[in-house]
Amino acid sequence: MGNVKDHSVIILSLSNMFFPTSVWITIIFTILSVFLYDVRAQSQLYQPFCGPPLNILTRLIMFIQLHFLITVPEFTEFWCRLYGDTVGVWMNGEYTIITCDAELVQQILGGINSKNFIMCIGNDHGLKELGMYQNAIVWNNDVSKWTLQKHIFQALNAHNKASMIAIKKTRQEINRIKISALKNNVLTVDILNAIRHITLAIILEVSLGIQLDSNKSQYLIDCILDYFKAWLFFLLKPRFIWPLFPLQFFHHRKSILKFREEIQNIVSILDPQSTIFLRQLHKNNLADEVIQSILEMVLANTDTISVSLYYTILLLTENKKIVNQLMDSSDDSFLEAVLQESIRLMPVELIIIRKSLDDCEISGVNIKARTNIPQRFIQNESSIALSVPMGHGPISCVGQHIAMVEMKTILFELFKEFIFTRMDETRPIIDTKTRWDIVQRPIIKEVLNLLPRKKIVFIGAQSVGKTTLANFIKSHMNGIMITEIARNLMEELNLNTNTMKILRNDPDKTFEFQATTIKIQCEKEDEIELEFAILDRCAFDSIVYAQNFCKKRWRELLDMKETNKCLERYRQKDRYIIFLIEPQKECLEADGIRTAPANYEEWISFSDSFKMALKEFNIEFNIINVLDINQRYSIVKNALFAHDT
Repeated sequence: MGNVKDHSVIILSLSNMFFPTSVWITIIFTILSVFLYDVRAQSQLYQPFCGPPLNILTRLIMFIQLHFLITVPEFTEFWCRLYGDTVGVWMNGEYTIITCDAELVQQILGGINSKNFIMCIGNDHGLKELGMYQNAIVWNNDVSKWTLQKHIFQALNAHNKASMIAIKKTRQEINRIKISALKNNVLTVDILNAIRHITLAIILEVSLGIQLDSNKSQYLIDCILDYFKAWLFFLLKPRFIWPLFPLQFFHHRKSILKFREEIQNIVSILDPQSTIFLRQLHKNNLADEVIQSILEMVLANTDTISVSLYYTILLLTENKKIVNQLMDSSDDSFLEAVLQESIRLMPVELIIIRKSLDDCEISGVNIKARTNIPQRFIQNESSIALSVPMGHGPISCVGQHIAMVEMKTILFELFKEFIFTRMDETRPIIDTKTRWDIVQRPIIKEVLNLLPRKKIVFIGAQSVGKTTLANFIKSHMNGIMITEIARNLMEELNLNTNTMKILRNDPDKTFEFQATTIKIQCEKEDEIELEFAILDRCAFDSIVYAQNFCKKRWRELLDMKETNKCLERYRQKDRYIIFLIEPQKECLEADGIRTAPANYEEWISFSDSFKMALKEFNIEFNIINVLDINQRYSIVKNALFAHDT
């Protein structure tokens, strides 16, 4: 009994430590309040849609679900799975319709009565904490102001300004990724953070004409992420629950003030007439809302676009065929279709919430004034027919036009430069764990492997270590390997050192051999056009060998379409990086197939013929004149990740 008593005391002590009496009173009071909440209204409640009986017990269950157990999208999915595509529930003290019915959603967002529905989420007290109550962009229900803001945002891409800046900022971040790869000797990237740097840089320069260094940019990104957490706290939790989380409450208030202060500091140094965006804000009497408008613009652009692109890139790592189509296609509409499909599969904006101002009829159903309607797009047939992640109708996203411009540019530039792969390719992206609040966010960011979308080509005289270096590179970078075509062809034809001597003395047979090699080489290169690949020799080797052993006939190789196709490739210095490996005395030995040089001088002379031919055909190249394999690897990697100047 003594032990039991001791344990009871310990449990009671812990209970008092973690839950003071005042907290218990608050919890009990909250539960009783929910039971007694709006009992009178329950008897008069108009329920036009199917759903659970909204008695006190059901409301309590829904209250606990929403505020303690699951998020809003999970809540709507739960009840839609039980009762169908459109369900009547109780949220935030009001009768609420949750639906994933495409036709009903279309009517609410863009039908003849769409102006009867306003933005609605959370509570007015939360919006006031955030400075968003009937202010600036996101939760301002003034349709005329929304229309004005849309025109202002559309003007941001005048003369393709946003597109050009997006290209520039993406290239700058690509350079930063390359420098980091060289400095840290790792071929990985925190792609979500990289995209956030890009989107932040774009919106700041396009709208405000300013640029930040990487450290300042990272600080502002951290402020945005903290502000977004505060955004979720104040909008999703009723005001009377805030005191139950005092540490979070004060932390989130501090985050709001910190982000607002950063925006104020930026605005304070700006000339109101310096950019189209600022001029339009002041011209249209929106000067009082400049800080909040810029804050919301930076918040939405940096976070929402970045997460959408992050999921798009992850999805594309699973579909190499689509990536290749993306790189091959000059059709901008296909790029946009890829983005739309990925946003449908992994939407950031999972819910759209509207409140009816007056009684109206939608799809034959009478909807009473002040009815909440969150549209939840669950993956079924109806959601395929309608996917509106940026909203629809008179109060759709004001920045959707520039957002699509940014996303298309960033996605294309990143995939043009890099090949991304996941570290864990066994788990489908669609099953990745995310946090569903108002929006969908990754719980754990994936760090991706990256390889440049380039070809490494090793050429030079025989026995200089080309194959050894190619194999070493492959073991470190895991690229596609095209082994020496000529050597493989020799083995197929059973050619050895003696027969090669005979072949070299016959210009016609040597020409046929080199022509065949070029044709096979061209076919192999066609197969890896969009890949990261390591080429152990190329068609250029055949040209040089033909110059040395086919006399005047070598020029006939230039009449072959395969030769010209290969030469044109090798001139693309942003795609093909040519390395000429110079002879080292330590490597001079016969390989049992080719005829070894008679002496070192002949070997050097043959290597020099490569240099002259490269210059003749206007092909840029890098020289490797060291023997140590690690030094050779370093030369290759530096050239591979050389950043734009």
